[in-house]
Amino acid sequence: MSLLDVEGFCEGFGRYETEDYLAIRIDESGPTDTGNTGQPPAQQPAPEAQQVTEEDIAVEITTGFAELGIEPATVEFQPDLLGFGYVDRDTNIYAEVDQQTVTEEVLGEDLEIRATPVEYRWDYGDGATATTTEPGGPLPEVTSAGEPVNPTDTETATSHVYTETGRFTVTVETVFTAEFRFQDDEDEDWIEIEGTAVLESSPGEADIWRASSRHVSGECEHQDQWGCDGPVELEDGDELPEIFRNDRQPPHTEP
Repeated sequence: MSLLDVEGFCEGFGRYETEDYLAIRIDESGPTDTGNTGQPPAQQPAPEAQQVTEEDIAVEITTGFAELGIEPATVEFQPDLLGFGYVDRDTNIYAEVDQQTVTEEVLGEDLEIRATPVEYRWDYGDGATATTTEPGGPLPEVTSAGEPVNPTDTETATSHVYTETGRFTVTVETVFTAEFRFQDDEDEDWIEIEGTAVLESSPGEADIWRASSRHVSGECEHQDQWGCDGPVELEDGDELPEIFRNDRQPPHTEP
């Protein structure tokens, strides 16, 4: 800081002797007018911190939903079939996902955040897509009437009919709604957040084959006979379906 070196400066005071002039003090930030009183201007009070609102929290949760640790759905197939299915028949595919609650600090507030799956957007890998409000699930062994259920050809809300053989990558996007409440008040009602968030699953694989049957006269006598060299007939480039690997016994299926 430096003072103007002018004639008539009164040592010890930041002003001229002549009251017709204003005292001017120069520092690194530039000149400051102190007025006729020789006193620095009064400091302005610091602005008050802006209060965080529920709307602010809702926006923050929505934009950072993918980082909250919510688990997306997994693509599942009928147990024991491991993705195996027949062309032109219903292959049962479903999403495994639950309602989830996590704790998180958002904008300085400790919160409980609850995510609820409400919609499933399927991509079956063959160009077909579907949207369901149900995740689906494994088929029972028998119906309510006691009739056996065919696991390789029973229609469900999330099953799919493939018209070609091959391996198909299946994915599902799960649509979640979210709500939150402050962690220090577990009796407080949940506060709903407008809008939804979408998480994509890791893919599953459907392995689709063509069924073939013939009438035979008796038991297999050697492997060269039709249908006696295994449960499937492999062509160039084919791999054995997973359900038939490692000496697994295939589940009961109707050809």
